[in-house]
Amino acid sequence: MRIAFTTLGCKINQYETDTMRNATAAEGNTIVPFESEADVYVINTCSVTAKSDYQCRQTIRAAIRRKSGARIIVTGCYAETRPQEIRSIPGVSLVLGNGDKANIARYVSDPGHAGVTHASEYHDIVRERTRGVLKIQDGCDSRCSYCIVPQARGGSRSVPQEEVVKKFVKAVDAGCPEVVLSGIHIGRYGSDLEPRVSLTGLVADLLSRRKHTRIRLSSIEPNEITNEMVDLFGQGMCRHFHIPLQSGDDAILHSMNRDYSAAFYRNLVDTIAHKVPGVAIGADVMVGFPGEDESAFLNTFNLIEELPLTHLHVFSFSPRPGTAAAIMKGQVSNIVKKRRNELLRDLGLKKNFEFRKRFKGSILNVVLEESSRTEKGEGSGLTDNYIRVTVSGVNVGDLGNEIHVLITDVRDADVIGTKISSY
Repeated sequence: MRIAFTTLGCKINQYETDTMRNATAAEGNTIVPFESEADVYVINTCSVTAKSDYQCRQTIRAAIRRKSGARIIVTGCYAETRPQEIRSIPGVSLVLGNGDKANIARYVSDPGHAGVTHASEYHDIVRERTRGVLKIQDGCDSRCSYCIVPQARGGSRSVPQEEVVKKFVKAVDAGCPEVVLSGIHIGRYGSDLEPRVSLTGLVADLLSRRKHTRIRLSSIEPNEITNEMVDLFGQGMCRHFHIPLQSGDDAILHSMNRDYSAAFYRNLVDTIAHKVPGVAIGADVMVGFPGEDESAFLNTFNLIEELPLTHLHVFSFSPRPGTAAAIMKGQVSNIVKKRRNELLRDLGLKKNFEFRKRFKGSILNVVLEESSRTEKGEGSGLTDNYIRVTVSGVNVGDLGNEIHVLITDVRDADVIGTKISSY
């Protein structure tokens, strides 16, 4: 049977799609590109904004048009929050919640099966290029006023520590050069386990078993980063934090139901940058939240400009039905949101370029992830501090390995380096 997958949304969705793809392939099915003809199309949806829902419906209808008679299976957060809306689309065969993803092979092979297994989780490592992504947690206990994720994925649930360790050691023994610890709200890791364990405790355990494998954290909330965690960086942890900001204005943070202040965020980022030389610090920021006037936006802009942030993901607020923010007063016009978005994106690009320029002439460790041009001795990889480098002087044997690279040039959209044998 030919099966095609596509993913909308976050890294966790991409991870779960890879898991579903592997599970169905293991049953003897043929995986084909989503743009080609297939017998079954599986669409893993996102529902973080109303615009996401619209994009999901477009993707579903495109799959229906692609091949008459194909089975259309829709899963993910949109399927979890608005199943009836999806079922109303002519041509949709099956709508599955997030908990049903683990049984996708059964649904594909048995069209009549319609059981629900919301307790199912994914514990395997999925390879992303040559890095491994290990899901350690799912769900969220926060109640940010703009976010539908807790309704879509439920409360925070941690993968037992022994399971995480088992999968991590397997990846290390297989020679995986980097493992990314991922989840929806990883800072809550272990709070639901007995005995209770912290994310810092888990990371320390994994570091003791890592051999030559480096560990990277996915996004983590500001008030869940401990001094003990920061102290682990440089001991096999990638020098890379992604810390959501959302707004630099205290009144807006309060309306968002974010439980920190701009001053707290400033002190945290400054402390990390001081303790971990060369660290990359990314942030999510939202513009146009209800009540964000020009003064509130400038508070955000000025905070970001002054902080040693290196990567910026900028989003415009989109009213999400079912969230408190959707009906708040002071909705911001799309024109204003677009202007503010562009201003912050430009600022983010400027700060990222300034960060990358600091490493010209330096030697950095790069995990080579792509070597499609090895006949020319060229490849692409990622440093531990999240710099994408185009590398010359490599060969096929370097793929998936950490190599030493001399940074020779930094351009607007690229960093150039040359492999060196030793230093």
